[in-house]
Amino acid sequence: MKNTMLKTMKNTCTVVTVVLGLGISSSAFAAASSQVVWDKATRDLIKFADSEKGKQTAEVCSSCHGKDGTATLAENFPSLSGQPAGATYKQLMDYKDNTRGHGIMQNFATTLSRQDMANLAVYYSQQSLPTAKTGKTVTETAIRLARKGDGDRLLPPCATCHGDKGEGATVDVPALAGQNPSYFVTIMRTFKSGTRANDIYNRMRIIASALSDQEINELADYYASLGTK
Repeated sequence: MKNTMLKTMKNTCTVVTVVLGLGISSSAFAAASSQVVWDKATRDLIKFADSEKGKQTAEVCSSCHGKDGTATLAENFPSLSGQPAGATYKQLMDYKDNTRGHGIMQNFATTLSRQDMANLAVYYSQQSLPTAKTGKTVTETAIRLARKGDGDRLLPPCATCHGDKGEGATVDVPALAGQNPSYFVTIMRTFKSGTRANDIYNRMRIIASALSDQEINELADYYASLGTK
């Protein structure tokens, strides 16, 4: 837990540096953009969740998110398979308390208890990441942004939070590997425009606002290529 807290502090400091470099007011850090508290009770709720019950709940989700949480590329829905349980749990809670907007998901989340959400999140975390997408060229720009960032724009590497292989991290950082590229692009653009605002301390809004639309497209293809081989 100590190492996780230290990494979180390090990542937050990196984002503060980006904010200052972009000339964004520090008042953007006045409050967190989620009501989820990662206390022992919440961590234990996820730790001891019932994945079999989560699988039953997931049957309702399959029409949009696909069997076992792998969405098809024909639709602009996210794949949930292989997502860290904390990441899925946070998003469901954000929908439930209206911190994140989406009519269908908000309505669905209101029917779930915290235990239901934990069960569902753990079930999806036990599935394999989506299959790697092929056919698109992975650019050097995307690789550089993902692995090294951009010092001139004070952009940290995506890997700092999302992992070297896009696998996500503990607490609430989602996996990006194998993600539906059209969904990746849509979400990054909502962060960039500020229409999605449930990222803690504006982290993703700050980063997305510094990226061009072309860079976002290239990152989408890069992370789609990192799925399960």
